[in-house]
Parts: sequence; structure tokens; C-alpha cells
Amino acid sequence: MGKIGEQKMARLDAVGEDVILGRIADGESIRTLTAEYDLGFNLFYQWINRGKGRKERYEAALANAGHAYAARAVDTAQNVSDPAEVNMARLKVDTDKWIAGKLNAQYDVRQRESTITLKVEDLHAQAAALIAGAVGEEAIEGEWDSLEDD
Repeated sequence: MGKIGEQKMARLDAVGEDVILGRIADGESIRTLTAEYDLGFNLFYQWINRGKGRKERYEAALANAGHAYAARAVDTAQNVSDPAEVNMARLKVDTDKWIAGKLNAQYDVRQRESTITLKVEDLHAQAAALIAGAVGEEAIEGEWDSLEDD
């Protein structure tokens, strides 16, 4: 890394990890932070990976940011008063819900596909075992005759 990159990362260190991760947890985007501190995504993630345990704290901040985005979606939906703004508010809510779901699995509302495989042979074996257990020794043995109506 060059001298300029080191200087930019030193600026982040001067601001402090708690402040930066706190802003992320409050729902501020990485793009906003990188623009404010005049660095690219690559340098930002190098700074994240440089500090001991910082990556784990960063991931926790992202999960907390999911709560912030979900709360913002609720606020946006509840504060629409002008019918002309409904579609714009719906787009904002959908975007915030999507981001919240990506950052925190608690808010992921996508339907999951489930695949169930049943084998008929297994079902027959289970049914035979149930019948044998229910009937047990009580089975009546004998012969039967067919009755005909005259």
C-alpha cells in the first residue's frame, strides 16, 4: 500500500473505530463513509481487516444496521400522508426491507423452497409395521366361505 493509502487509513484510525462502526450500525452506508473520508471501498475493507477483531465488530454493526433499516421502513410507511407520495414511499419501504433482510436474517422475508422426497416402499414398510404393532397376536386365523344370495 502506498503512502497516500496509509494516510487515508490513518484518518480512519484518528476518527476511531467506535465512531465509524456506530455510524454503520445506525444505518449509514459504506458509500457515504468512503465518500466522506475520501477513500475507496478497497482501502475501507483493508482498514476493516487490519484491526484485530474489527471484522467481527463490523459484521455485528451490519447486523444492527438491519434493525435501523427495518425501523426506517416502518417509519416511512406510517408517515405517508399525501396519496401522491404513496408509490415513492412504497419503493423506499421495499428498498429498506430488502437491505434489512440482507444485513440481518431476522428480516429476510423471502419464501424458502422445500423439497420432500417420499419413497412408496418406505411408506409400505411403515404401514406394515404399524399394522403389525396394532394387530399383534390378536389376528384371527381361519377359512372363509363366500356367501351367495339366492
